[in-house]
Amino acid sequence: MKKSNYKVGSTSTETYIDRETGEILDSFVKKHGYIANSKEEFLMIYSGIIGVFMRMEQSEIRVYGYLLRYANGVRFSITKSLRESMGKEVLLNERTIYNTLIVLRNKKLLFYKDGLYQLNPRYAFRGSSADRNNALKAIIEIAMEDNIEL
Repeated sequence: MKKSNYKVGSTSTETYIDRETGEILDSFVKKHGYIANSKEEFLMIYSGIIGVFMRMEQSEIRVYGYLLRYANGVRFSITKSLRESMGKEVLLNERTIYNTLIVLRNKKLLFYKDGLYQLNPRYAFRGSSADRNNALKAIIEIAMEDNIEL
């Protein structure tokens, strides 16, 4: 069993004051946090994806959700047999998945180069923030080389 880690996200202080006397009646600190197993299991999803999700078709959400679950922040190949097994899980046929991957590429949710895909780290990333920043830099460099508009 993997060890869970409690991470503090933010801290706030609440103070209760008597309105008549100005006396501090009570004060306490709230720590807002989350539990994460490890940085490899923790998927960061950024708020920019919300607007994108609102404009996505059902097939796009299913395929992208599958990729979010299984892609580990690295470049990966999507073969015909993977599209077929993905289709069984997301209840779409292989051809629909193929077409949906093209749509996701056009929406810049996926990048494709040299036969490999990569999730756009601008919207979702598995790993540390430092690793995400390095992935963003790499994506920008690839886009500049290939004259791709981000």
